[in-house]
Amino acid sequence: MVDQYFGTKELYEVVLRAKTPMIFGTRYLEEGEPVLYFENINMALLSERSSPIMARGGWSNLPRVIWEDRSEVSFTLTEGVMSSISMGILFSAHVSEATNETDSLLVSKREGPFTLDAEHCLELTHWPVEYPRKKTFIYEYARDVAQQKYYGKRIHGRIDPFDEGKEIPCIQVYENKELTTLADLDKQYIVDYYYEYTDEALIYTIQKERFNGLFSLEGKFYSKDENEGLNYTNLIYMPKVRVMSDINLRLGERADPSVSEFHIIGLPENQIGNKNGLILEITRLSEDIDVDV
Repeated sequence: MVDQYFGTKELYEVVLRAKTPMIFGTRYLEEGEPVLYFENINMALLSERSSPIMARGGWSNLPRVIWEDRSEVSFTLTEGVMSSISMGILFSAHVSEATNETDSLLVSKREGPFTLDAEHCLELTHWPVEYPRKKTFIYEYARDVAQQKYYGKRIHGRIDPFDEGKEIPCIQVYENKELTTLADLDKQYIVDYYYEYTDEALIYTIQKERFNGLFSLEGKFYSKDENEGLNYTNLIYMPKVRVMSDINLRLGERADPSVSEFHIIGLPENQIGNKNGLILEITRLSEDIDVDV
């Protein structure tokens, strides 16, 4: 089978459906339930490679029996925007939801540089979590480098003038660990701390043993009649597929925008009347069923 490329105008309505019941976070998926719709496909590649194998023998060692060794049918989708479920499938990760009832999610944050106010305090965006859960670190900041380490304690009672009833997180800074000598007002400081994230969050757990869910794939693409120049809708169906993808995140100011590539491998499924197993089925309809009216 020669590799064929279908653009965004030809390939559309591609959907992965759960082959067996599975769980994504708190969502339970039934067999046959749609898991992921591909809405922003840039390119798709459908391929199957075959190579001849020849059994030789006899006079001049000529080929006597020839057969084909066919590779698996693969289907590659490139998507520009990832949803939460598509990222879980792409990473082959277990997806769970963080619950604040058991253990709150801690997020690191660095603030500054800024100077102390008259009370030798720094006003922060969030309340830092306290030791022994996580430590808060305060440094003098000079010449674009963190310098001497300082110490601090919480100060309560400051109310946000723009939001009555909301307390402003505040830390009073000291030079020594015993909290007896206040820090210098003329210096600049940065604070490195952790705070509690209280909203909902999804956790992607990437382990050595990855998530190996089975799916079925459905989609549509156009073909054109050479004589009349009419478009016809083609239905593509793969009854059993696995999503195999390498993790490649490019981060940085000069890095190219990352896109997600889903490498889908077709697996044979035994069906009545097909003893070798069905991998791929393409149905050509007699009309363009999705033509704009």
